[in-house]
Amino acid sequence: MTAQQVPDFDPDDPVEIMRVLPARYHGQFLAEYDEAAASARRPEHYHLLHDLLRLWRLRAIAYSDPDFEARLRAVSRGASDGTPAEEIIPGWAEKVAAARRR
Repeated sequence: MTAQQVPDFDPDDPVEIMRVLPARYHGQFLAEYDEAAASARRPEHYHLLHDLLRLWRLRAIAYSDPDFEARLRAVSRGASDGTPAEEIIPGWAEKVAAARRR
């Protein structure tokens, strides 16, 4: 019998993201993943795939929280201050500007 190496856990692995992500978001994730993976064929765009996986990992964590929908509704009603994305996501302004240019 031979020992087989156990792969390192990678939270940004698309399979792991899909495991954590609620099913209703799978289609959106896969569409964005396919687009980023196609774009990543160019070396200068590889970082876009990496960034997308990291963002979806964080979304998967948030979306799978049982209180997520209630907190989201509270923020949209103004009943909660929340935390602005630019305060917690490095380079947020640049990411927004890049998304608007697409």
